[in-house]
Amino acid sequence: MQEFVSFGLHIALIRQLAWLPKGYDLVPEGTVITSARLRSILLALEEANGPSVLVRLGRHLALKEQQPVLTMLRQGATPELIADRWHRLEGYSHARSRTDYQAAGKSLTLHRGAVRGQPPARVENLLMHGFMVGLLEAVGVENVSSAILPSHGPSIPVIRNGKLIKKLDFAGRGLRFRISWQSYVAISSGYPFMANMPGTAPTVGNSRPVVQKLCAVLEHDIGRSWTIEDVANALDTSGRTLQRRLQQANSRFSDLLRLMRVREACRLLAGTSLMVGEIGFWCGFTDNAHFSRDFRRLVGMPPSVYREASLGHAGLTRA
Repeated sequence: MQEFVSFGLHIALIRQLAWLPKGYDLVPEGTVITSARLRSILLALEEANGPSVLVRLGRHLALKEQQPVLTMLRQGATPELIADRWHRLEGYSHARSRTDYQAAGKSLTLHRGAVRGQPPARVENLLMHGFMVGLLEAVGVENVSSAILPSHGPSIPVIRNGKLIKKLDFAGRGLRFRISWQSYVAISSGYPFMANMPGTAPTVGNSRPVVQKLCAVLEHDIGRSWTIEDVANALDTSGRTLQRRLQQANSRFSDLLRLMRVREACRLLAGTSLMVGEIGFWCGFTDNAHFSRDFRRLVGMPPSVYREASLGHAGLTRA
């Protein structure tokens, strides 16, 4: 639950309770929502309505809410990238749970585990089950089916061809589940959080065509876990050839990737009201410590100080 609380998704989750019978009764006015409190709310919800309601809640959250972190997860993503971004978000928020995944054809198999302590609770896994289904549907996956994969015995269907099985009855935590689909047609979406680039942002400082082309690829999806092979494929060349051409241009892939991420962070810090943590995640950093370290190295100040210094910059507007 920690990743939901850390990035404000718990507020959207509580909002979705309004669609359930007596949903708001579970959250008295003025309640402070912590990870533990959110877990207890989900426990009460399952006890009153059965396990399928948690799948439904997670699915609605991913499909209907417009929180910035959800926009970041869905932006220009494929099914496999969705799973990869969520896994990175769990690491970024230092959540005790991790969602590992395997992609094969038109399916994703996800396995929930713990970095420390006990495995994630059943209610968390059911919520995550629906949440991942909703994220995939939000980026263009159609006719989804899903099933829980217990350690012993046959799989337990949860969704068939897009329809939730309401009378879901199973024992165990539901740590492992598979999501499959019949078709995927990417939904185009505009680039979010548009703002002017402040003049104090670091520049690329290299006019060689290979550097410019590489930076253009990175800018298209800066939060992706890029490798040089990924960029080489996008440029219709090999990783070795691209690396050689970068050496000839006195550049390195890792340096350019870091530079482009910091440039984008500058734009978002100066032109939007997104939280610093949200910006770090959107720009592809592993965690806030790496974000602050790389930002300070290139800009000469922490992200929070840069934001304050940029507030009076002419022409900038707050989202």
